[in-house]
Amino acid sequence: MAKKIKNAIPVVIIAIVLAAAFARFDFLPSIGDPDAPAHTRTSDYYIEHAVKDTNSPNYVTAVIVDYRAFDTMLETTVMFLAGLGVVILLASRPDPKARIIKPRKFTENREHLGAPAYQSINKDVMIKIIEPLILIYAVYVLFHGEVSLGGGFQAGALIGMVYIIDTMVSPGTISLIRLPKERSVALAGAGTFIYTLTGILTLVGGGVFLEYGKLPFSMSFEEKHSTGILMVEVGVTIGVMATIITILNAIHERARFDDDK
Repeated sequence: MAKKIKNAIPVVIIAIVLAAAFARFDFLPSIGDPDAPAHTRTSDYYIEHAVKDTNSPNYVTAVIVDYRAFDTMLETTVMFLAGLGVVILLASRPDPKARIIKPRKFTENREHLGAPAYQSINKDVMIKIIEPLILIYAVYVLFHGEVSLGGGFQAGALIGMVYIIDTMVSPGTISLIRLPKERSVALAGAGTFIYTLTGILTLVGGGVFLEYGKLPFSMSFEEKHSTGILMVEVGVTIGVMATIITILNAIHERARFDDDK
């Protein structure tokens, strides 16, 4: 009992500190308040000036990657830290025999318990056709996120989905993407670094952090903004993709769902 109380003390302290911190946010407007600045001034400004300020006809991209670029950078950092946290929590690898979860016996006509439940040539062929199409669409979503629906988060999720299909649905075939845990963690960090590097380059160009119009490139103001947004989106794509792969790799090291006897 004393040990449980001792373990609960840090949690209680953190809860008290967070409660005290949030209690100081009484200056923020109430949720749903129609007179809040976001509803009376901010939204109108974005609609009227987004294209001129950011050179992006997509208001969503303009807000997420330009007006609130700091927030999106921290979101990308949180993604990386989430993957790193999973790796740390699941660092101890159990005995291989203990981590295999055998499938249930679905019918009495199965030759043996481990007979593949959904294995077929057609499935493997279709997956290898679908995967390149998903990757092509991911690239399209990435590079057209500035002018249409999409962006780095969506593109990264699509590429991560290809990895999931490769490792879980068709594990025995030639894979388009293969990243061990150590490399995927490093790649997730590289995605966050690319985002930060974009801000550093704007400082070198004499602007403030993430002021894309100050990138030290021989381009017009509009082209610099488009380039800065694209660099940030590439970093987000790599970060999201690698984080999804990192989490899946960490889980796979803890348990395997084998169809083999």
